[in-house]
Amino acid sequence: MSNEIQIKSRIFGLDVLRSIAILSVVFSHGYYWLGLKNPLLLSISGLFGFIGVEIFFVLSGFLIGTILLKNFIKDEFTFSDVKIFLKRRWFRTLPNYFLVLLLNFGIALSFGFSLQNTWKYFFFFQNFSSNGITFFSESWSLSVEEWTYIFAAVCFFISAKVFKSNKKKGFLLITILVICFVHFLRWMKFQLAPIYDLTIWNTDIKAIVIYRIDSIFYGFLVAWIAYFYSHLLKKYSFYLIVIAAYLFLFQFVVLNVLDVTIVTKPVFYHVFYFTLTSVTIALSLPFFIQWNSTAFFVKPITYISKISYSIYLLHYSIIGFLFKFVVDTYQIKLAAVYLIIIYLLITFLMSHVLYSFYEKPLTNLRDKINSN
Repeated sequence: MSNEIQIKSRIFGLDVLRSIAILSVVFSHGYYWLGLKNPLLLSISGLFGFIGVEIFFVLSGFLIGTILLKNFIKDEFTFSDVKIFLKRRWFRTLPNYFLVLLLNFGIALSFGFSLQNTWKYFFFFQNFSSNGITFFSESWSLSVEEWTYIFAAVCFFISAKVFKSNKKKGFLLITILVICFVHFLRWMKFQLAPIYDLTIWNTDIKAIVIYRIDSIFYGFLVAWIAYFYSHLLKKYSFYLIVIAAYLFLFQFVVLNVLDVTIVTKPVFYHVFYFTLTSVTIALSLPFFIQWNSTAFFVKPITYISKISYSIYLLHYSIIGFLFKFVVDTYQIKLAAVYLIIIYLLITFLMSHVLYSFYEKPLTNLRDKINSN
C-alpha cells in the first residue's frame, strides 16, 4: 500500500505502524510458499494479513484525508485542486502498480492463469462491484484505495459549494454520510445475497471496492479531529490506544470464544466486522502520531516504511509464487527457517531495487514538476 504525508519531517510512529502493517501482510502469506497446513497457523496468518491491510486503509485515510481537508477548507476548493490532488496520487501509485501488473501478466501468461477481463486491471475494475480477480490477487486493496481517492475528491469538490459557509462541519458530515452509505450497501448485500462461508466472504465482500471504501474514511475522521482538536488527541492518546487494545481482544478473541461466526451472526460479519476493525485502528492512530524517537532502530523502521509499497506489490504474486515454484520444481530440501530467511532477503532486496531505481526517482520527478 502507498502512503505519504505532506510535511517536511517523517512521523516515526506512523512509520512504525506502516512497518507493522507490511510485515504482517508478508507474514500472512508464509503459509503459501511454505506449504503450511496447520489450521491454527492458517488462522493466525489470515488474521495478520487482514489486520495489515486494514491498517494501511485507515493510515492512508488519515494521510490523504489531511491533504484533502487542507484543500477543502480553503476559500475555494476548485476543480483544479482536484486535478492536482489526483495527479499527485497517481504519480505516486500508478507507475509501480502498472510495472508490477505487467510482470504479473507475464507470469499469468507463462503459467496458464486465466486472463479473462485483463483490461479491468488497468482501470481498477477487477473488483469494483464483483470479484473478477484471476491473478495478482493483492491488487484488490489497491483498487479500494484508488477509487476512494477519486470518490473522496469528487465528493468534497461538490460539497465545497454546499458547505461554503461552514466547511469544518461540511467535511465531517460528508465523511460520516459516506461511512453510513457503505454500511447500507453492505446491509443490502446481506439482504439480497447473504454469505455464510468465510472463503466467499473474503472475495465477495472484503475485497470489493463498493463495500470497503468506508475503511479509508475512518482515517478521514482522525484527520479532521487532528486538524481541529489536536490538543485532545494528544491529551487522550494513551487512553485511546488502551481502548483499541481492548476492542482488538474483544473482536479477535472474545467473540471467537463466544462462537460469533459468519454462520451464527452473519449480519455482524456482513455489515459491522469491518467497522469494528477500522474503529480499533483509528483509535490507536493518535498514539502513533505522537510517537517520536531517536533510538537505534529508527532508521531500519523508517526504511521498511519507505519501501512498504514496493514490498506489498512484489512479495506475493511475484516473489512468493516464483519462490515456491523453484523450491517445488527443484525439490529444495531446507528447514523452514532457512527458507524464510532466503525469501525475506530476496523480497527486501528486490523491493529495495524497485524503490531506489524506479519508485523514488519518479516521486522526486513529481515533486520537481509540481515545484516549477
